[in-house]
Amino acid sequence: MKLKFIQLLAAAALLLPAAWARAAITCSVSSPGFTTSYDPAAAAQTIVQTQLTVTCTRNLAGDPTTLSYSVGVSNGLYFSAGSNRAKLTTGANYVGYDLYTDSLCANLWRTTPSAKRLPTAPPGTMTLSGFIPTAVNISYWGCIPAGQTGQPAGTYTDTIPMTLYSGTTNTALATGSVPVSIFMSGTCSISTAPGSIIFNYTSFGPTVNASTTFAATCTNTMPYTMALDATSGTLLGLNYTLALSASSATGTGVAQTYTINGAMAAGQVGTCALGACSASQARTLTISY
Repeated sequence: MKLKFIQLLAAAALLLPAAWARAAITCSVSSPGFTTSYDPAAAAQTIVQTQLTVTCTRNLAGDPTTLSYSVGVSNGLYFSAGSNRAKLTTGANYVGYDLYTDSLCANLWRTTPSAKRLPTAPPGTMTLSGFIPTAVNISYWGCIPAGQTGQPAGTYTDTIPMTLYSGTTNTALATGSVPVSIFMSGTCSISTAPGSIIFNYTSFGPTVNASTTFAATCTNTMPYTMALDATSGTLLGLNYTLALSASSATGTGVAQTYTINGAMAAGQVGTCALGACSASQARTLTISY
């Protein structure tokens, strides 16, 4: 019995060098991820191209000179409802985005199924020369859907785990991560333009009031101000005044409605050589943020 035990140990010892040889190729996978700015008022989605790098090295003379591989990613830290999200540093505010294998943002980059890994139509094949590290760069794209209003301005971040696999199997050769940083800029727009303020005035008549409305859409929690280039003027010798219903506000991410009120004081004579006359002036509304 003692002799058999020694023989088993010897057989096991003979197997070890072969296992070491198969594991001698060392690999790493890395990526800078992507950093971009995002305007929620932009009509088109934001698309950013970036890349990952696979680096492998032969360490033993008997190591293969080719390596079949694929790279996949799983869900990020704030994944929800089928989409990755980046999170603002403070508060429960998120911006949705995802990673794609194409610039049209049509093919998601994922770990499963293996057909969604990189390179496109995996696996890829790497040729290894000598004992010098061999690196392969592969492009991918970060895509942020348009119209994500209602979030505060600031920097939103996320991290996605990335894995290098042997061929299209689930055997992991190395791991890395994809860092994501999205800066949402503050923005304001006049989403509904003001109409005309029309004074129908009769000489020596009573005061005439008129008004119009407009809407401003500004980033959530961002303060802004509104002003007219002039709050008074004269038309056909008739003086008028204008006033905004508010001069400042804080954005909510949705349209906020305001009024421009106009008035012509009573008892003005005016200047008109005909039975009826008309005139107009243009005023400028400015939103500052």
